[in-house]
Amino acid sequence: MSTRGSNYKIPIDTILYIESNNRILTIHTLSETYQCYEKLNTLEEHLTGNNFLHCHQSYLVAINQIIGYNNQSITLRDTDTAIPVSRQYQKKTRDFLKNQPSCGTLICTCGIYEGSMIRIKAEQRVLIGRDDNAVDVVINLPFVSWIHCEITYHKKEQKYEIIDYSSNGTFIEGNTRLIPKQVYLLNPETELSLGDFSTTELQLADVPLLLFLFAVKIFNGNK
Repeated sequence: MSTRGSNYKIPIDTILYIESNNRILTIHTLSETYQCYEKLNTLEEHLTGNNFLHCHQSYLVAINQIIGYNNQSITLRDTDTAIPVSRQYQKKTRDFLKNQPSCGTLICTCGIYEGSMIRIKAEQRVLIGRDDNAVDVVINLPFVSWIHCEITYHKKEQKYEIIDYSSNGTFIEGNTRLIPKQVYLLNPETELSLGDFSTTELQLADVPLLLFLFAVKIFNGNK
């Protein structure tokens, strides 16, 4: 690739996202930023099959770097940059991420964070709660405990492992409270609620497995 008079070979697996501004492409990688003159659609054609998502007229993002999504933006691993999602790409982006078979996905189905999405890798342990120094997904709502529950996606079994640590409770099917610190393996389409099942109705959808919940702030989980 030619960037401002120089030729560079950029490994595709190092690219975080590509931004277009007046036919100038800025390629953001794990370590460097490059610029070149090209149409985004033309570059997208060259990247076909390399797992990039067109989420906005001016942005391509590397799918394997996505850790969070809501109707307005995408969160990438190892960067504080929020990649915008334009209205015309919202459904495409949401449907695409929901159908990635290699990971579980956390999605909020109601409330002020409706539509927020967090991808979790197979066997990745994810803590959910209000303590931003201790958990991976912060849910800053009064009925959610500081460390509310732990979720692990088991790809081989196609199940979610849930452990409740809360004082306010984690509920399945609307009114069955999980016994604290006991391991539960939940099937797709199981309804799950945190703290107050009258206002935080969540659902485990079918393949690929999805967990629906309130998501406020996303961390890498590497603390």
